[in-house]
Amino acid sequence: MFEESEQPTKWSIIASGEGADRIALQYHTGFHNMAIEDRVLLLNTAAADVHPEKIFDYLIKKDVKFLEISEKIKRERICIFGSAPGAGNVWKVGEMQAREDFDTIRRYISNLKIIEGDVILTINTLGGGTGNGSTPYLINELKYGKALIAGHKNKFFSVGVLPFDVEPPQRHFNAICGMTRLLKYPTDGKDWKQNTDLLILVNNSQIENKIASDSYSPDKILSDEEKYYLVNKSIIDAIDIMIAPGGKTSKTTVDVADYHQIPSNLGVYHFTPCIATGLDPEIIDVETAIDFAVKNPMVPLDIKTATMAYFIMRVPKKYIGKRFSQEELERITKDWAVNNMCGSTGGIARYASLTYTTEQENFDILVLLGGFSLKEVIRTSLHKYEIFSKGLEDKDIAGENALTTEDALTIEEKIKNYIKHTEDVIKIVSSGEDEGLLEKWGF
Repeated sequence: MFEESEQPTKWSIIASGEGADRIALQYHTGFHNMAIEDRVLLLNTAAADVHPEKIFDYLIKKDVKFLEISEKIKRERICIFGSAPGAGNVWKVGEMQAREDFDTIRRYISNLKIIEGDVILTINTLGGGTGNGSTPYLINELKYGKALIAGHKNKFFSVGVLPFDVEPPQRHFNAICGMTRLLKYPTDGKDWKQNTDLLILVNNSQIENKIASDSYSPDKILSDEEKYYLVNKSIIDAIDIMIAPGGKTSKTTVDVADYHQIPSNLGVYHFTPCIATGLDPEIIDVETAIDFAVKNPMVPLDIKTATMAYFIMRVPKKYIGKRFSQEELERITKDWAVNNMCGSTGGIARYASLTYTTEQENFDILVLLGGFSLKEVIRTSLHKYEIFSKGLEDKDIAGENALTTEDALTIEEKIKNYIKHTEDVIKIVSSGEDEGLLEKWGF
């Protein structure tokens, strides 16, 4: 049986921008994760964009108790920063507003005890201006700055939500800029260092298409609010399962360091969730559960290029040691990785954790794949990025907060370097070259 003495890893959430605030609010009201408790902060530059009644409209229709929750959130957990009402969907303005009003944000972080934990999970929709501009800056400031020294102890994991494919070029330009600055950021305004410790990429269109496929019925068409609710719920489910192996409900704990240390050492630290939820433990076995999950990656990717994987299965407690075991999960995930992931060894890093729950009768599985080729993931965004970036003004005629050609060239250099390094790692892992290896070691 599992050990009961371990304390769960403590997580906090900082969500910036309207789309991220919706996800965080939906999570905070629908889940009661002891690892997070009340350490949730919502940031925005425009009060109208984070109006709880607006965001809770769909939830309130389902359950009026959310009215009371929304009032509490409005009083305690919303920080409006910056001197202008909104960022105008320009990430550089969002960054400038956070930089100028960091003291306001810092006070909220301190008062809500956001940094009194192990992990700060940031959420932002990569097509926007406020979150896309402020989040990379805030991570860098909390990691390396002097204002909140206690924040240096935290690790930063980030959820970056890529825009819908049909959104205009400017939003996809934002997405490439935001993703790059989450991965790398100019510390002290000069050297670009690793910023977030783990980047979890999800794609709105990819999730929407899966939901549409699962929900299709000639007699029922999902409304936009239902669709957005379900897209956000998929992201929330992945976050919730990812947090699960950090405490006493796990046979093999996946600590914070297990998530970020090897990816950071490799210099390749982007991942995406593949999930399957609500599975019948009497019918579905582990192999089938994994197959269900990996058919639902949250970005379009070639699984054969994935070099790292975390397998987390959350099952009802009564099935532990009977229907499911940690040992079986490790054996099955190893075989799956060898047959499906990059290289003959099934990637270069793999973890598996069986966790239990007393709150549900069905079971869930998360396969968190990492280090994969970004070719398919950002193909649409790169195309639209190019369209928008060609129209940028030169620095000498642009305003202080205007995007410039220089901005684009710097971003391009950093993301191209990261993509190239990712492809190099994939090539090394997939080559499987061991000719001369024994001779190298003197055999």
